[in-house]
Amino acid sequence: MIYTARDYQVEGKNRAIEHLLKKKPHPIVLQMATGAGKSIVIRDIAHEIKTEHLPNAKILVLQPSKELVEQNYEKMMAVDGLDIEVGIYCAGLKRKEIRDITYATIQSIYRKPELFLEFEIVIIDECHQVNPENLEGMYTKFLEQIGCRRVLGLTATPYRLRPYYYWEGDERRQSAKMAMINRIYPFFFKSIIYRIETDELIDQGYLAPILYRNVEIGEMSQLRLTTTGQDYTYESLKQYWLDDIHMMKMAQVIQKIDQYCQRSLTFCASIEQAARAKEMLAEMGIKAEMVFGDTKPKERAQLVADYRAGKFKHMLNVGVFTTGFDVPALDCIILARQTMSLALYYQMVGRGVRLDPERPQKKLRVYDLVRVSEKLGRVETIKVVREEHGFRDKVISEVGNMTGVPLFEFAVNKKE
Repeated sequence: MIYTARDYQVEGKNRAIEHLLKKKPHPIVLQMATGAGKSIVIRDIAHEIKTEHLPNAKILVLQPSKELVEQNYEKMMAVDGLDIEVGIYCAGLKRKEIRDITYATIQSIYRKPELFLEFEIVIIDECHQVNPENLEGMYTKFLEQIGCRRVLGLTATPYRLRPYYYWEGDERRQSAKMAMINRIYPFFFKSIIYRIETDELIDQGYLAPILYRNVEIGEMSQLRLTTTGQDYTYESLKQYWLDDIHMMKMAQVIQKIDQYCQRSLTFCASIEQAARAKEMLAEMGIKAEMVFGDTKPKERAQLVADYRAGKFKHMLNVGVFTTGFDVPALDCIILARQTMSLALYYQMVGRGVRLDPERPQKKLRVYDLVRVSEKLGRVETIKVVREEHGFRDKVISEVGNMTGVPLFEFAVNKKE
């Protein structure tokens, strides 16, 4: 299949190449909404640099998962008349090839920098996973060891939650603030040179419109935050969803949509929640399957293939399918996993926005069981904008500014 670049993809590609070819480039970011086709942009950047500008350069493309490696690699191999050696270095795919353009997972190579010293350009997909504050992190340490400064990152969500502490009287309190990844010391990524947002792509007809429905499940005051304060603890989420009333309401939502949805994807908080939901749905005569982090690769691949083929409609997942999961028929997202992470919320909803060639009028329905859209705003209203009378970027949505303001706060302990 031949993939033709869209106008905004061409513009993003041109901006990136212009910067990467500078004598002393600094790491930069292309912000492209989920569903914008980052794999096409990555392909065209790498291909044009190799064929028109730096034929001897070696290019490394890093992804956080084997699914994204396969997706990005597939787009490159679809280039008509491709005359470049392209390889995959990914333990999960049982391939360890080093070529002129190499697609790799960071987990497979970060302990082997000596194999990649000749690479002049590194492209990082889902670059919000790079934590500039952690100098010993997989990405930062690997890039330092290979000495590469021609670095391009792509992400839909160029921001991170950062915890901080302060004293109020004799009480130590904790909060978290949203920060742009190019404003986190020591400033690994210096600037965002191009952006295309979800609402623009919906308006241009490249993404499906999104319809939201908030479903009241129950009080959530019993949830507890992690020690970093950046999200809820796994244990408190698990306990919340052990409640039969909560579980029955969740199952009833899936039962209701079964009659009209093509595919649904439910984001669960724990394996126990997903397993119980699967049981409840089976009792209702509805077939659903579940995937989580420890699902064996062959089993997971088969489940995804069966899901794509329509052998079952409803997929329950725990901690997977937030990136690199492209199923055009998917038209219902069920949020059954509480989160305070704007990036996670954005990525979950983003799994369903891609157009379906079989149904040009597709609309994505989001059933929010955990009030996250109420707290953070609808995904298509989330944007990165330049601050008024300044030079910094900030994150906003219909609920207001989210950058540099406390998203929550709580007491940690008291002074002795």
